[in-house]
Amino acid sequence: MVKESAISISVVIPCYNGMPYLPKALDSVLAQTLPPVEILVVDDGSKDGSAQTVRDYATKTDGKVRLIQQANAGEPAARNTGLAAARGAWIAMLDADDWWDPRKLELQMRAAEAAGPECVLVHTGGWKHFPDGRIVESDLAAGARRTGWCTAALLEPTSIGHPSILIRKTALEKIHGYDVAFRQSCDIDLYFRLSAIGTFAFVPERLLHYRVHAQQMSASQIDQIPFHHRAVRNFFAAHPELAEKIGPENITAALARHVEVNLESLYWRRQLADFRQLLNYARENNLDSPGITRWRQKARWPDWAIRLKNRLIG
Repeated sequence: MVKESAISISVVIPCYNGMPYLPKALDSVLAQTLPPVEILVVDDGSKDGSAQTVRDYATKTDGKVRLIQQANAGEPAARNTGLAAARGAWIAMLDADDWWDPRKLELQMRAAEAAGPECVLVHTGGWKHFPDGRIVESDLAAGARRTGWCTAALLEPTSIGHPSILIRKTALEKIHGYDVAFRQSCDIDLYFRLSAIGTFAFVPERLLHYRVHAQQMSASQIDQIPFHHRAVRNFFAAHPELAEKIGPENITAALARHVEVNLESLYWRRQLADFRQLLNYARENNLDSPGITRWRQKARWPDWAIRLKNRLIG
C-alpha cells in the first residue's frame, strides 16, 4: 500500500478547444484508485465548450475539479499556470484528449516510494489510439531504460509519453517549470533538465491511452523535430560535463538517428514534401548516417514515381 503521507497529487490538464475529448480525460482521473487532491484544468483561451464542461464537473465534484482560465498563451505557459496553482507534492500531467488506466497514480506512487528521495519523475507505458481504429502499444523495454540517472537514454528516438508523467513539485520548482520558448517539444526540454537533478522511475505497464489526431501540436513531425533538437543542444551546452561524459559524437549520432526514424515514417506514409524537407534539415545541420544516406538515395526518385510504385504494388 502507498503510505498515507505520500497521497498528495495535483493533476494538471492544459486545454485548448478540448471538446469532445475532455470529459473522458476527466472521468479517467476521477476513477483513479489513488485519488488526487485536485484536478486543475487550465483553459488556454478555448473557443468551444471546454470551460462550461469544467464548470459542470466542478459542481458535481464539490470543487475537486477546478477551472483556471487565461488568454491563449500556448501549451508550456498553460502547464506553468497549473503548476503555480497546484497544492500537491507531486504533479501528474494529462492532456485533454487522452485518458488513464484507473491504477495509474497508485502504481506510480508505489514506484516513486521505491525509488527514494532522488526520484523526480515516474513514467509509464501506454497505448496509441489512431483515427482509423488501430491501437499500438508502447515499447516497455525502451521505457525501462529511462530509469535512474538516465540522461543518455533520453537521446533514444522514442520519447517518454508526456501525459504519463508524475513529477515531484519541488523538482519542477528547482528548474523553473516549462520553458515557454518551446511551443513544441516542451516535454523533451523538461525531461533533459530534470534528468540533471534527479532519477527517473518507470512503471512497466501500459497505463496511458494516447489519442492521435490531426489537431495535436505533436502531429507535425517536420515542425517538431527542430524544437526537439534545439532542446537537446541547449541542454548539453548548459551541462558540458554531461556532454563530455556521454560523448559529443554520440549526441550527434543520436540526433541523426532521430532524423532517420522520422524519415522512414514520413516516406512510408508518403508525406513526401515533409520527407524532402527533413532531408534538407539533416544536410543543413550536418546530420548524417548510413541510414540517412539510404533515404537520400530514395529521394532521387521523383514524387510521381514513388506514388506510381504505390499503385503497382497496392
